[in-house]
Amino acid sequence: MNKTMLDCICERLKPVLGTKGMFLVREGDPVNQMLFIIRGHLDSYTKNGGRTGFFDSYWIGPGYFCSEELLTWALDPRHSIILPSSTRTVKVITEVEALFL
Repeated sequence: MNKTMLDCICERLKPVLGTKGMFLVREGDPVNQMLFIIRGHLDSYTKNGGRTGFFDSYWIGPGYFCSEELLTWALDPRHSIILPSSTRTVKVITEVEALFL
């Protein structure tokens, strides 16, 4: 990635603080921003595994990101104007400092 592209991305990052119990993303909702975690921990989980009783959960923390569905959508040359749906719910476990893109 060249410096101009990187500068363009950095200009669009917006800080966000999340408090315990707050939902940052809900499974099935349109994804309109990516989240890059600086501090704190989140629970990322899904119930949509295609079978009854499916549940998958893991914690994410500093250095991780979520809502990568948006990146996949944006890089597809045939993407539509309809935003992708989130495949996971992301809930704040400990106070979170992050950047939205």
